Amino acid sequence: MIQHEVTIHLRRPVEQVFAFLADYQNLRTWQSDLIENEQLTEGPLRVGTRFREVRRTGPGQSEIQGEITDFEPNKRFSTRTITKPQVTVSYSFEGEGNGTRLSYKFIMLTSGMMRLLEPLISGSIKKDTNSDFQTLKHILES
Repeated sequence: MIQHEVTIHLRRPVEQVFAFLADYQNLRTWQSDLIENEQLTEGPLRVGTRFREVRRTGPGQSEIQGEITDFEPNKRFSTRTITKPQVTVSYSFEGEGNGTRLSYKFIMLTSGMMRLLEPLISGSIKKDTNSDFQTLKHILES
């Protein structure tokens, strides 16, 4: 299993941070490995909304499908992959001082050959995620 958590303070109100992150069209502006993404379910985001993503993975790319598993506006939302490997991602939002405390948690369940590559995969995920959150901070605070 691979786990990674990031907590960051953003100088924007919770409502603005949540709205930005919950807008699927904004993902490619701050996630460096995301090549394509689309919402597969009509309507606003809610529990059960499905999506598709194509991500850069090392020298290749991988496509995943997932769904929203938890959605409480301005508080939290979570996703889980429908395809393998199983990945859950959660975001939580709290007012903090003059902005928002954003907490992110990533969990990937690996098996087979992928389990042997966990240290390499984990290091890459941590590096990319930390960089992506610095990009997010720059975008939201500019």
